[in-house]
Amino acid sequence: MTRDRIGVGVVGTGLMGRRHAENVARWIPEARLVAAFDADQRLASRVAQDLDAVACGSFDALLDRDDVRVVVIASPARFHAEQAVAALSRGKDVLLEKPMAHSLADCDRVIGAAQGSARLQIGFMRRYDPAYAEAKRLIAAGALGEPLLIRAVHRDREATHLPAESGVTDMMFESTIHDFDLSRFIFGDEIASVTTTASVLCHARGTHGHAPNAALSSVRFAEGALADIETYWGALYAYDVRMEVVCAEGTAMIGAGRQTALAVLTPGGATHDLFPGFLERFADAYRAEVSDFVRGAPERRPPAVSGLDGRAAVAAALAGIASYESGVTAPVPI
Repeated sequence: MTRDRIGVGVVGTGLMGRRHAENVARWIPEARLVAAFDADQRLASRVAQDLDAVACGSFDALLDRDDVRVVVIASPARFHAEQAVAALSRGKDVLLEKPMAHSLADCDRVIGAAQGSARLQIGFMRRYDPAYAEAKRLIAAGALGEPLLIRAVHRDREATHLPAESGVTDMMFESTIHDFDLSRFIFGDEIASVTTTASVLCHARGTHGHAPNAALSSVRFAEGALADIETYWGALYAYDVRMEVVCAEGTAMIGAGRQTALAVLTPGGATHDLFPGFLERFADAYRAEVSDFVRGAPERRPPAVSGLDGRAAVAAALAGIASYESGVTAPVPI
């Protein structure tokens, strides 16, 4: 007997939401893209038409559909908590893009709404990237000895044009939060404190009111391990994400910046291609993330990235923001 495909609805059909919708429609045999919703109706209609789905006129209309069993939420972060609570309360499984919320109180509301039969997973897709996953496997198996130190780099090609009042808030919640999660995932330990410094490092350095576009975060874990995280918006040359995990008996280096294994050698020098953006760098991870969550729906398999994982990353981001604003090390709020 062929199992019925699981109906999926996507909320928020911008850059990230469209990619999720495409993955469901084209890459996951067990799933069927049923519906899409976006506050911009034209955007939702375009995605729905391209992918043979229904464009819903409202978020409630998508939740009202009996054929939507899984909801992928990729709307702007300020809507995450309310939309996740609404979907979970209706018994829908929810894959919620990071950050799950901007406050621990909202994180707790989302987690509380998932205490029934609904499943909640947070969209930290890097855990599904083959290189990160293999590094985690090796370290968990003890092949490299005790993990001691992480050095992480997250460089976006585009520069930020945020106003100064945004501070490092967007940087912590949108970029650094991935490395908070990954370092916690790899160490298997909780973050105790964060020390963050940030500055405007770009050609518009002297522009009044420009928000910082570079941050360095020093992270201390409960059992003493350390992580050093660089977040930089405006690298211009490429999207460049790397991590080095220094262990007692070896080191794992994740991410080489190369889009393919091709290198061209000429008398003028050597060249190789780079990743233009996050969709290209983590294409496989995004597919694997949605596929794993959808495939776990029939047997109600616990999600790989829990609400508590999402909350812990938000807590670390809040500590980074507090440290930048106060100029001193900030403990992670409980």
